Amino acid sequence: MTDTRRRVKVYTLNEDRQWDDRGTGHVSSGYVERLKGMSLLVRAESDGSLLLESKINPNTAYQKQQDTLIVWSEAENYDLALSFQEKAGCDEIWEKICQVIPLFFSVCDRACMFMYN
Repeated sequence: MTDTRRRVKVYTLNEDRQWDDRGTGHVSSGYVERLKGMSLLVRAESDGSLLLESKINPNTAYQKQQDTLIVWSEAENYDLALSFQEKAGCDEIWEKICQVIPLFFSVCDRACMFMYN
């Protein structure tokens, strides 16, 4: 039986401010030596190819929207979204993001807010 918890669609926001579907796969988190940090990895369910390799960056504002969506910007004009098939998978990856970066949750527990000393 396939683990549907971590099944996601990867989206990027195009210049027309429309979301483009980059593929469906399974997300995991782990340390990537080349990026020197914990990262989100999405492998295509069709052939196992890498759809996304994104270092979890403490200077990035990640947002959890609704129950099954995580969005963030990697660079100016490069927005990404992971749309999860199941809420449990979204919650699990959200926890991984929040373990990596020094943050506290906003009142609504939807956006990472950074603490600066």
